[in-house]
Amino acid sequence: MSRAYLSLLLFGFFVIEGTIFQYITHSIENEYMVVARFVVVLLVFIGTFMGRSASIFYGISFGLLYDVVYSDLLGVYLFGFGLIGYLFSMPYKRIQDSLIYPILLSVGAVLFIEFYQYGLFLLIDYTSMPINQFLNERLWPTLVGNVCFAILLIYPAKRLITYVLQQSKLRER
Repeated sequence: MSRAYLSLLLFGFFVIEGTIFQYITHSIENEYMVVARFVVVLLVFIGTFMGRSASIFYGISFGLLYDVVYSDLLGVYLFGFGLIGYLFSMPYKRIQDSLIYPILLSVGAVLFIEFYQYGLFLLIDYTSMPINQFLNERLWPTLVGNVCFAILLIYPAKRLITYVLQQSKLRER
């Protein structure tokens, strides 16, 4: 039952990304585009505190959900989120004890997914946005917004994931 908490948390932030957050960013200012990557940040936290296999599982699952809901191309987010689960999961004690390293890893993951998506869409002529415009109007505001989210969520996410791990150890006895 406790593992369902993570799935529900990820799904809740998936819904927030697609509904509420879009209205907030449009009401602030139209010049900059802030893309909420809350699920990516949580995938990094899951990979840091639970391990690589859990992060890959959640990455592939929610990547498929992203593809079905948001994308015309199936597999773009599935592969990208699965790769984030693989590359950015660092279940080392020193990283787990720190609050800064998981935040830095989540910044790297957001950078990765943004450049991955931009490069892929540019390659197949799905977007015509020049790189300067992408950097100034989308990437930097997205990084700032997601760093703020990661700072706010690191401690509660760490506590929840620790609780889930403790419950799974109790079930194994």
